[in-house]
Formats: sequence, C-alpha cells, structure tokens
Amino acid sequence: MFSDRVRNIGIILLILIISCPLIGQTRRDPRAMALAGAYGMLARGPFVVDYNPANLALEDQYRSYRVWFGLNTSFTNNFLSLKRYQEYNGKDFEANDGKLKQQFLDQIPPNGWRIFTDVHIPIPYLNFSRYNKAFTSDVIAIGDIGLPEGLVRFLFEGNPIKEKLDMDFKEEFLLMNQYAYTFAFPVKKLYMGVSLKYLQGINYFGINPDSSYGYITTHFSAGRNYMVGEGYYLFQQSVGGQGYAMDLGITTREINGYHLGLSFTNLFGRIIWNKNTLVSRLIDKKGFIEDGSGRAYWFKVNEARMDKLFGSNKFSSIFPGGNKAINDSSEFVMRYPTLLRFSFSKWLDEGAQLAMDFVVGFEDRFYSFGAWKWSTGFEFTNNPRIPIRAGVSFGGWKHLELTFGSGYNVGFIHFNWALGLNQGLWFSTAKGINIAFNIYTTKKDKDYKQK
Repeated sequence: MFSDRVRNIGIILLILIISCPLIGQTRRDPRAMALAGAYGMLARGPFVVDYNPANLALEDQYRSYRVWFGLNTSFTNNFLSLKRYQEYNGKDFEANDGKLKQQFLDQIPPNGWRIFTDVHIPIPYLNFSRYNKAFTSDVIAIGDIGLPEGLVRFLFEGNPIKEKLDMDFKEEFLLMNQYAYTFAFPVKKLYMGVSLKYLQGINYFGINPDSSYGYITTHFSAGRNYMVGEGYYLFQQSVGGQGYAMDLGITTREINGYHLGLSFTNLFGRIIWNKNTLVSRLIDKKGFIEDGSGRAYWFKVNEARMDKLFGSNKFSSIFPGGNKAINDSSEFVMRYPTLLRFSFSKWLDEGAQLAMDFVVGFEDRFYSFGAWKWSTGFEFTNNPRIPIRAGVSFGGWKHLELTFGSGYNVGFIHFNWALGLNQGLWFSTAKGINIAFNIYTTKKDKDYKQK
C-alpha cells in the first residue's frame, strides 16, 4: 500500500531530524524573533550585531547591557506539517486513477525535502555594551540536510520512464564561534556603525557541491530497455578554521517619530578551513570522519535490466560502487553569506511602535536564502514591565513566519521569550517552530529624557 511508503518516509525524516543536531542562523535574540526579524531599527546594546551597528549611537535609556544567558533555536522543514500528514496518512493513493497520489507528488518541492535546524547561544558574561561600544561572543551552528527530489519521487512512484531523476544531495553542518567588537558615532544628521568580527571555525562537515553529482534514468523502448545512472559524493570535513567579516550600518536621527536604517551584515565574510588553530589542536583534528579529512562514495548503474539481474551477471558488475577515505589537509575557503537590510520604525502612539525590515540575501546557503524577505513587527510597552510583541514575515527560506513574545522586567533584570511558527499561521499547518529566551541586566542612563 502507498500508505506504507508514507509511513516509511516519515520514519526516514524522523531519523534525519534526530541525526541532525539542533543547531545557528544569523545571530538573534528573543525580541528580534518576536518581531519576525523586523529589528533593524529597534535593536539596542549588544543586540545590534547582525542587524545595524549604528544603533549603538542612538539615544537609549540604558547606558550599559550585559547578557547572562540565552538560547535561540529553530526547526524547519519545507514539506511536512501535521495537517498534511493527516491528509495523506492511511489513504488509498491509487483510488480514482491515482488522483491523490499525483496531488502528493506535485507538492514535493523542487529542491526536495529539506530540514534546517539551528541554535545560537550567547556566551554568558561576554556579551555586553556600554554607551556606543559593544563586545559580543556567540556559539553559532547551522545544520541543513535533506533528500533530493529525484530520490523522493523514486521512493514513492518508482523509476519513471525517460525521466532523469536528480540525485544531487546538499548536506552541510557548521559549528563556530563569532566574536565582534562594535562601535558607532554620529556624522552630521546620521549615525554610522561598524562591527569587526572574528570567525572561529570549530567544525565543518558537508558534501562538496562542486565535486558531487548523481542521477538515474530509465529507458523503455525497442533496443533500450534498461536503467542507467551514476553518482559521486565527496564528504568533506575540517576541524579548525578562522576568518573575518564586517557589519556596516547607517541610521537617521528620529524625525517626528520615524527612524530609517540601512545595513550590511557579514560583508566580505570568509572562513579559511584546515587552519592550525588552538581549537584544532585541543580536539586533535577529530571530527565525524575518523580516518581522514574526507570520504568519497560513488555508484554506477550499468544498463540494469531483467535478463542481467536474473542471469549470470554479478550484482557488482551491474551496480558497481565503493568508497574511500581522502586525506586532504590543504586549506579551503568558505564564503559567509552577506545580507542587505533596509529598516524602518515609527512610534504609532505612546508605548506602541511599528517596525519593518526588507532583507535581501545573495546566496542560498546557511542563514541566507538567495531571495528577499519582508518583516513587520509591533511592540507595545504601555506596561513597561511586561512588553508585548508580535510579527509576521514573508519570503526567505521560511516563506511565511508568524511570531509573538513578551518578557518580564524587574528593575535592572530583564527576561524575554519568543515563539514563532514557520511556513504556516497555526500549529497544524506550520512546518517549523522557533523558540528563544534570554536574561540580561542593564544600568540606566541618568541623562536620558523619557518620552
């Protein structure tokens, strides 16, 4: 039954989820998450990093911030939701000439089934700011795994005739520390800011996209009744790397309650792997692959047909393949994607702000998405002790995101939390979830004039 295949694929996805650590998108905090990323003009203190460093020069009621603990994580896939699982599980896909089956296959995304998980952890005590300067240090990790569309179709409907099934895999895992020194200053009627970043690579593991490929094609005609295919996958790993990046930002002074901002995140970002660093020496260059810095897998399908399979031909001659460890200690460079952000904020009323961000990514990798994203957020601080936040975003790799959050402020102690739904507006239709919380302390600025 086709429903058995659904159950089997569900098990495969569950294994993928369990095997992929909950690991970081671009740096964020609960307030940013609750506003769906519309944070380019509202970020203050050490939270301006990765959004707009120029905000450090804006007038603020607090002269200093220090983060004591935080955790920000998300899990997203691009296909499965509770509603979709209930819609197809246990159904007869072959009824009505396979109408439901075709509907299911048409909903498979062009890039296959993908799972993205991430965690960002600010290192306690080492995230702080004072007036127009800040120092931040964060553990950031990113996991992006999945099944190619061709393999998903092959599992569900077998091998279609005269159709080349793409078997290109895209799997990546990145674990790193990010340290940033940020400062901002006024320039006439504008504020400018710079974040200088040091990227400390801990571990990278993934399939090299430039050297890996795969396909399967089935022919069914006179004289060509067989299956052919070929694939080569190079798994690469590196323990120890270092690199640099820069954030640049500009914001305007407040004009009738309006603020505008422009920023570049991770400009010129690069990480050089296989560097001899303190981290690589401490963990002795041991990663996921114990016997080398990489491993190559390959297969071939040599005109597989029934007479060969049930004849005297050996299985290994029809489906040859193998693997081998590859020792390559040469340095290689990984680009850290750049984001361009346009930001806007407006005081709607006393204690109510509207914020909007338009973000453009230039590369479909890690936290970037090679497209645009529009975010809108609202923050209500009528009760300063319990702020209320909500946001929605469209575009990017999450396509649709609904978020909300709040906090509790007691004197100089601040606790914030946020929850978000990805690719859906309710738990039954969402395909992912975001969770964030943190605790930080502040010191008030005696010269700040409250509005």
